[in-house]
Amino acid sequence: MMKAVLTPNEDGIHFSFQLHDGKTVTELKLPMAKEDIEKYYKVQGFQQYVAWEELYDSGVLVDSTLPYSEYYELLKDESAKEVLECLGLPVVEEKVSGKLCLRSLPHEADLALQLLDASGRNLDRIGKAAGAVYVLPDRFVLLPEQVYRLKRALLEPYESGYEKIGICQQLAKEAGIQLENFLQTETYHVVDTYDLDIAVHRHDHIELVVKGRTEEETRHLQQLQRVSSIKKGHERSRFVSTGRVHADIVHLQQKRHITGEEVPLFLENPAAVLPEHDYLFDLDQFSERVRGLIPIERVRPVFHKRTGMQWLDEESGHTVPYDEAFLRELMEKYPDQQYVEYNGKWIYLDPLLRRKLLQLPKDADEALKRRYILDIKDNEEELEYKMDSAQAAPLRRYPVPSELQAELFPHQIEGFEWLCHLAEQGRGGLLADDMGLGKTIQVIAFLLHQKAHGRLRPTLVVLPIALIENWIAEIEKFAPSLLDGLYIHKGSGRLASSQLISQFDIVLTSYDTLKIDQLLLGKIEFQAIICDEAQNIKSHASQRSRAIRAMQGHFRLAMTGTPVENSLDELWTIMDFVQPGALGSLKEFRSRYAETSDYNALLKAIQPYYLRRTKQQILDDRLPKKHLVPPIYVEASPVQQYIAQSMLATKESGQVAILNMITRLRQLYGHPGAVISDYENLPDAEVPKLKETMRIVETIRQKGEKVLIFTEFRKLHFLLKRIFMERYGISVPVIDGDTKNRQSVVQRFNETKGFGIMILSPKAAGVGLTITSANHVIHYTRWWNPAVENQATDRAYRIGQEKDVYVYHIITTDRSHFPQGTVEELMHELLESKRHLAENVIIPFDMREIQQAIAEKMMEQRQLV
Repeated sequence: MMKAVLTPNEDGIHFSFQLHDGKTVTELKLPMAKEDIEKYYKVQGFQQYVAWEELYDSGVLVDSTLPYSEYYELLKDESAKEVLECLGLPVVEEKVSGKLCLRSLPHEADLALQLLDASGRNLDRIGKAAGAVYVLPDRFVLLPEQVYRLKRALLEPYESGYEKIGICQQLAKEAGIQLENFLQTETYHVVDTYDLDIAVHRHDHIELVVKGRTEEETRHLQQLQRVSSIKKGHERSRFVSTGRVHADIVHLQQKRHITGEEVPLFLENPAAVLPEHDYLFDLDQFSERVRGLIPIERVRPVFHKRTGMQWLDEESGHTVPYDEAFLRELMEKYPDQQYVEYNGKWIYLDPLLRRKLLQLPKDADEALKRRYILDIKDNEEELEYKMDSAQAAPLRRYPVPSELQAELFPHQIEGFEWLCHLAEQGRGGLLADDMGLGKTIQVIAFLLHQKAHGRLRPTLVVLPIALIENWIAEIEKFAPSLLDGLYIHKGSGRLASSQLISQFDIVLTSYDTLKIDQLLLGKIEFQAIICDEAQNIKSHASQRSRAIRAMQGHFRLAMTGTPVENSLDELWTIMDFVQPGALGSLKEFRSRYAETSDYNALLKAIQPYYLRRTKQQILDDRLPKKHLVPPIYVEASPVQQYIAQSMLATKESGQVAILNMITRLRQLYGHPGAVISDYENLPDAEVPKLKETMRIVETIRQKGEKVLIFTEFRKLHFLLKRIFMERYGISVPVIDGDTKNRQSVVQRFNETKGFGIMILSPKAAGVGLTITSANHVIHYTRWWNPAVENQATDRAYRIGQEKDVYVYHIITTDRSHFPQGTVEELMHELLESKRHLAENVIIPFDMREIQQAIAEKMMEQRQLV
């Protein structure tokens, strides 16, 4: 038999597996090799290995140890609890009580914790402590999470004993642990956060006021001391600031009073005025909160046929009583100021407006731009900001850098030369090649070219966080000479100095980190800004989009195979990053292209900045064929029909209820166990889609080939994984949105010879993965957008694929309950009718339209029941 050996330690539960054969005990290597799985998958206890591999796939294990922090997170998920139970781990926190004692002088903070079980027994006497677990002779005892947090806090290093006592006192109270007498009368407060308020003395003089959570904390913070105390009768409260809070307060004190033109600048961008420092306080949120304290008018001209030229305040939209002569006079009087005080308020003098009114040359406001870098002219109502580029010149040849350790295909050389040409012309680019044509390697070759010509440092590459390790791996493989100048800007330890960041050749960061650090990164004048999977900035109103468009870059490149997913506005937003002004204002763009659906004119307008090649154009003679297998129809089983009938009979109504029912029906047809856990072990005959999938998979197994199975439902992932592993004796990796080690999972799958199965979520796997070792794709449940399905299929159908690729759709029918079609039939019909749209990446695809249409048809059928 196979046995999971669980060894709790201070950090987590360590797993190992043993094979018991009589008196012989063999340690198994994890993860098990393909040969071992094939040998032992019928052995009693193999289910425990399947459960371990589910944790391994999720990326929660660290060297086969489940950290307690991940353990407690898994307890919040019912399906994850099943996995833990299968491994023999407790899934219910034990009820405990206890006492926290101080065994030294307060500044030494020697604290001891005594814990008792529900019967009043001392846990340290009846069991062995190991982090969040006590090991008893017959079982494991899992401590409540808050008690474990207290135990961990007792072991942490602290800047002072007072800080340790304060933190542990608070955690003990939260965990229901009793405090000894001294700790009850002497309370320690750790000040690990603070708030900022503003005292407005005049419109040109404000004062920063630091506040705590209570009046006592506020007094403590304003004393600028690390430690202070207040005595009330026999009780004393001591306050101690953490090092970060104290450092913040000292820095803020340097700029406590803000005067003159710095007042409006501070209200719009605090980091531009405060001393550079990695503040614990969220300055972005503070800026949003305080901006309305002092009026700032941003004026712009609007021409009406009836009233003529008027001046409007951008924020309120109200007319303001100014004229051109007045504004010109202010600009001439204050040539170096962007904010000018007038009648108790500030007027923002837009640099573009200044150039127009004073008829200045285009570079006249460069000094102002450098001082005030965070302004974004959003170009939505009218075109306020435009990047000019040189006149188009003939495309010339550029030698592929000798340091590139790869042989480029002709289309990749063409793409590389196009990028070099654009950068030389000062024109941005949208590289929209099909998935799998190698956009990343074209850009890496371009980065080497830029380095050779002294135009690389600093270059910013912004991408989804899941692709950072993929980019590092690609650079390591194809351009290792770039690694020395590479900096990954992420996590709590990231640099807080724009000067230090600008010393690197290439800065990789995620869209969300850029949004958070836009003030820091916005100070840097980048040689190039490159956005991978640029559909992440498709919403013109989102903070991500506004942040990336506020960055300074000589050359801007967007990379995405899907520049339009749901709305044509998305293309405008990406192009407003690539080449602001090229498509006019958003308002003009909508009337010119979106409302007229004039896609030919749109393609002509973006042609100078746009390059797209499809697999059909480039690889038709080099890639094997892709076969879309005709849809396979299966009739719902009696169990599925019974559950579907009960869903139809519920009295819930309305759009939300119908959409929820559609989701549950889609899961039901995948496997009834995904909806009702009692049905998890149904035979294949009761799950027709699974039975048909098994038939297809068996054919694939006999050929020694591999298959990718796509469904977005997590419960189906793990049901299918268990079924396949126990049926075929192979490892079946799963990739979903929570998978932390995607690249290593894919690498292991690709390197494993012969038959294999991988289960993936279509959205999570839609970018950054190459799985050409598989040549069969089963869309087990359909996604709402055929373009997303195509991207999923393209994990296998891309450069490197050597076999014909087969794509399968299995569709469940139920004539008795859904005579007009089940949700799967309706989805297939609508998606296929829209598939031609998915081929043209600038035509929007409205998923909501499909969902609405299916919801309406389902409501009609429900009324017939």
